Amino acid sequence: MLKSSFHTHSRFDDGTCELEEYVLSALEKGFGVLGFSGHAPVTFSTDWHMKQSDLDEYLNTAESLKDKYRDRIEIYTGLEADYYKGCADWRNRKGIDYTIGAIHFILDPRTGKQYAFDGTRREFDRNLEEVFGGDIKRLVAGYYGLVREMLMKMTPNIVAHLDVLKKNNKGGRYFDETEDWYREEVLNTLEVVSLSQAILEINTGGIARGYTTEPYPSRWILEYCLDMDIPVMVNSDSHHPDSIDCRFDEVYEMLKDIGYKSQRILYRGEWKDVGL
Repeated sequence: MLKSSFHTHSRFDDGTCELEEYVLSALEKGFGVLGFSGHAPVTFSTDWHMKQSDLDEYLNTAESLKDKYRDRIEIYTGLEADYYKGCADWRNRKGIDYTIGAIHFILDPRTGKQYAFDGTRREFDRNLEEVFGGDIKRLVAGYYGLVREMLMKMTPNIVAHLDVLKKNNKGGRYFDETEDWYREEVLNTLEVVSLSQAILEINTGGIARGYTTEPYPSRWILEYCLDMDIPVMVNSDSHHPDSIDCRFDEVYEMLKDIGYKSQRILYRGEWKDVGL
């Protein structure tokens, strides 16, 4: 079993520690591969994206750690890249080994403001009311529509936390995942994931931070992914070294129970399927 995670946040964005602390934690927990994935700089001000002025330091620090620990663990440097109108394309940036594509917000063209899909409940409610007129079906369609657009126009290597909308949907507060209209949005999106050949991450970060009790995406989605031959990888979306393998053993067992034999990761410089 080759343990890995490619979704890691540090003090360069909204994580908490130096990159090296994540490497040391990964070594302690028996990882063979680790990927850094700072939130890529954006064209407006936030308190959780990497600043453009810090990008070179991030890349140089990661490069030095690759060299320092090359005999003990493989290290790769990525970015979690938000997709929105006017966003930069980081896929061919020198020093970047991979991108994780994400939809965290929508920009309202009328005001130029950004509204969160996965922020606090208050932020979610503001998005729902001000952008989508209180219509949860429109919000869900808007979110998954942006995921599909990203996959078609700026295909990342990895798709981030596909059903992150459930972060604020505890107890079915806004919608029921079993409803046909919701599942149709998800399945339409999986069709595009399949065509794009991107990897779908199984993300335990919501569990680590107390937002959810299960990973993104839900088990029923992963069952469809297996039928559609969509490759998956297990990531922690860690914001602290201690959570770098949050609930991995449980997720591995769930995947095997569904019928998965492998996950797809970057290993020895190539994307490969490695056994669970």
